[in-house]
Amino acid sequence: MKRFRILIAAALLLVLLAGCASASGKKPPDGSYRIAVSLSGGTGRASVASPAALRIENGTMTATLVWSSPNYDYMLVDGTHYEPEIVDGHSVFEIPVAALDREIAVVADTVAMSVPHEIEYTLFFDSATLEAAEDGPEWSSLSVVGELPLRFATEFQVTEYSGGYQLIEINTTGRFLVVPEGAAVPNGLGADVVPLRQPLDCVYLAATSAMDFFRALDSIGAVRLSGTDRNGWYLPEARAAMDAGEMRFAGKYSAPDYELIWSESCDLAIESTMIYHRPEVKEQLEKLGLPVLVERSSYEAEPLGRMEWIKLYGVLLGKTDEAAALFDAETAAVEALSGAEATGRTVAFFYITSTGTANVRRSDDYVARMIELAGGEYVFSDLDSGSALSTVNMTMEAFYDGAKDADLLIYNSSIDAELYTVDELLAKSPLLADFKAVRDGAVWCTGKNLFQEPMGLGKLIVEFHQVLTGNVPADGELDYLHRLT
Repeated sequence: MKRFRILIAAALLLVLLAGCASASGKKPPDGSYRIAVSLSGGTGRASVASPAALRIENGTMTATLVWSSPNYDYMLVDGTHYEPEIVDGHSVFEIPVAALDREIAVVADTVAMSVPHEIEYTLFFDSATLEAAEDGPEWSSLSVVGELPLRFATEFQVTEYSGGYQLIEINTTGRFLVVPEGAAVPNGLGADVVPLRQPLDCVYLAATSAMDFFRALDSIGAVRLSGTDRNGWYLPEARAAMDAGEMRFAGKYSAPDYELIWSESCDLAIESTMIYHRPEVKEQLEKLGLPVLVERSSYEAEPLGRMEWIKLYGVLLGKTDEAAALFDAETAAVEALSGAEATGRTVAFFYITSTGTANVRRSDDYVARMIELAGGEYVFSDLDSGSALSTVNMTMEAFYDGAKDADLLIYNSSIDAELYTVDELLAKSPLLADFKAVRDGAVWCTGKNLFQEPMGLGKLIVEFHQVLTGNVPADGELDYLHRLT
């Protein structure tokens, strides 16, 4: 049963039994529970794990409070001194809870600064989120049994634990524990670990490029809500799902339809790093109880590393073996090129912006690496944007100087409009008529589907090689490239 359904059912049951704790002072029956807890006060940098474990014995409530650091050496609650245990790098306290739905003033002493400091905080335990605790294993009792094998990806890792639990760690964005279907969330998880209960079959997907991983794993049905509307999809399977009502538009990443997301009982939101431009959206989704996974496949320097993120989605969807087999199949053709000699031919990959400048890839960008893997040479071999951006805008004069003698021009339509003729290209800049590749008829264009199909990057590398070597099929048909006529 999904998290939202559990919360709602538990709350209704407790209300009907008149056992729900509230500002009236009533307490639920003796037992073990989980409850959302919020912390305010201090500098705002500290946090406590939520939900927290709550134990009730003979009407007395005791909470297990897991702090975000190991630097808290005691707490004061109603003047009583409590000392912690240090568990997995966190200060863990057992403290009394006088009442739910009321602000509780506490003091916590931190030794993180040059001298110890007592800091005043306020805790609030929300009875509306109270649910019976599952009889899960202790996190500290689970043992590491392996690591998910990765060959190229560096932006995530997966550690496999006994009991089928898998810990996903994504660089700079978060840690997630995948809980097998039918298993309980372990007790004592760190405050920074978000549990994800399988099956994850109701996803709100706002990271557009990730849809291809669901498609490859035959799991588009798991994406119930989309952050892209029908007209924004170039994947036929995504459009078909929306036409059939199997997938619904739930607002773009910056303005999601919270009510719809709640009503669908979603169990996971997948966002790109664009969500950090709207942190209030991520915060609101999490307040609804929806885990938010921010994926970083686009930050992989190696193109095959981007493809290897299918293994992360295989973990989420319980299709680890299928994901590994798909990755191996897609990379086999690229690896066959490793013994081929470099062609010595130069390539410019670009598009013309609305302001008339040329947008090109940085020298260390994954597209430049794909050209290299295909046996070509990227014309801008020493180009840095001076920022975190993967592209650089340059004047047409500068672009002319750097690319006029390139053997091959490839126009990037994933951002700009797709072109089909040389005349359409020259309409954007007549200066391109003097380029060697234009005179030689060696101008190609990518399809609009390129950005939405990261699983096609291996095939695109092969197509780059075919174009560079002149080994294009007789009918000229390729999946991701077409020649301008």
